Amino acid sequence: MITVRSVSIPEDLSERIVEQRRLNPRDRQGRGWQGIPNTDQPFPWFNTVYQQVQQLIGPIDSWWFNVNESTEYNNWHAHHNHKTVAVLYVAVPGGAIEFRQGEGYWRETPKSGDLLVFPGTLEHRVLPNNSKDIRVSIAFNLR
Repeated sequence: MITVRSVSIPEDLSERIVEQRRLNPRDRQGRGWQGIPNTDQPFPWFNTVYQQVQQLIGPIDSWWFNVNESTEYNNWHAHHNHKTVAVLYVAVPGGAIEFRQGEGYWRETPKSGDLLVFPGTLEHRVLPNNSKDIRVSIAFNLR
């Protein structure tokens, strides 16, 4: 149900994503920052990672950056309009992603470079960042 792939993460990727948050602040009331979904790839510094992900999972419909400070999280949700979704973990100082299907729950504790691929209908949430460092990930919806 969940596939884990490996992606090479450039050393400065986390800092560049955090800079995007600074340039485009959005208040989500403790639920972390999410960039505006993109349907193309507008950042030259992101191209290598974008191409790696696309080679692993296929055509990307939309994507966005996620940044979670200490204690920030994301609520239960699914991507019902997409057959497959993926999350690439860039900086993972603490916390996990939790999944539920019917009465079953399970957690994955990813590390930097892990690309989790799963059905868009699978409900998931990001547990609070239990570190003082920033957690950074990139979400992808597939065509």
